[in-house]
Amino acid sequence: MSDSAIKDPPHASASPAQAEPLARKALPCVLAILFVLGLTAAVWGHRAIRASTAPRPIPQDPQCIVTLAPSVTETAFAVGLGPKIRGVTTYCRYPPAVLDIPKVAGFSDINVEAILRLRPDLVITPVDKKETQGELERLGLTVMPMDTRSLSGLREAIRDLGYATGHRADADRILGDFDAAVAFARRNALGKPRPRVLFSVMHSYAGLGYISQLTIAGQDGFFSELLEICGGVNAYEGALPFPTLSREAIMKLNPDVIIDLMRDEAEGREAAEGWKSLSNVAAIRDGRLYIFTDEADTVPGPRAYLTIRKIAAAIHPVGGETAALSAEGL
Repeated sequence: MSDSAIKDPPHASASPAQAEPLARKALPCVLAILFVLGLTAAVWGHRAIRASTAPRPIPQDPQCIVTLAPSVTETAFAVGLGPKIRGVTTYCRYPPAVLDIPKVAGFSDINVEAILRLRPDLVITPVDKKETQGELERLGLTVMPMDTRSLSGLREAIRDLGYATGHRADADRILGDFDAAVAFARRNALGKPRPRVLFSVMHSYAGLGYISQLTIAGQDGFFSELLEICGGVNAYEGALPFPTLSREAIMKLNPDVIIDLMRDEAEGREAAEGWKSLSNVAAIRDGRLYIFTDEADTVPGPRAYLTIRKIAAAIHPVGGETAALSAEGL
């Protein structure tokens, strides 16, 4: 075939003056195509990011669980997941079996490398540990946040964890214990006055022999809720969740009832002696000081239904059960 038989397309021989208008006409189309392609890429990119960062579903039968708070650990054990727990915090001490489980975290410090080495298929964290949750999720782990900051949150956490992992009967049993305890507390307080209660959660004596200062449950959401359920009123009316009070502040509050959480009976006896230095406070004067020495009372977990019964008996005495709670029994 001769070269003369090969012909260019009609526009190929257009002059520069003719090509410029064609380019201007084509530009909007090109820009539109680029916009559509860019938008499509953005949408798919957003979907990919959302898919990679969205919470993973809780496995129905987790084989390796890490729990990152005492309340979380107790809840997991209570619903029957104890044999699957492979990592806990240094503050987890119940049930006794937890003492032999590797420690992968403290109160706020998390050993991410130790957690990753365990290759867990479920990590359970307190709901307020947002940074920890985000970091572990970015590493590809399945994380379940658990809210134990209120009684309703604790109940929901027990139900969600038990139901999701096939331990519905265990969860329902625990929730039944809470239902019975709350019913008892409300029935016991029905028609009775609501005394003002100071709920102490932490203080140090250092051999002083008297109360110098202490930390109480303020508007914390959990213990303050228990006081209301049991027919009392929090003596502290401020906004802080756990305020620290001086001797003068305690005397100014002048509560009708004092409940003091201590770690053991030895510290309980020391606390009882220290409270005598505030004999002008109504609760001390009237013998309404109750010291709880069971560590379970300090953990907003599945054993809290027992704490509800104890608080109810302290605020509105029910005979021998209340006598066993009083400081005189220590």
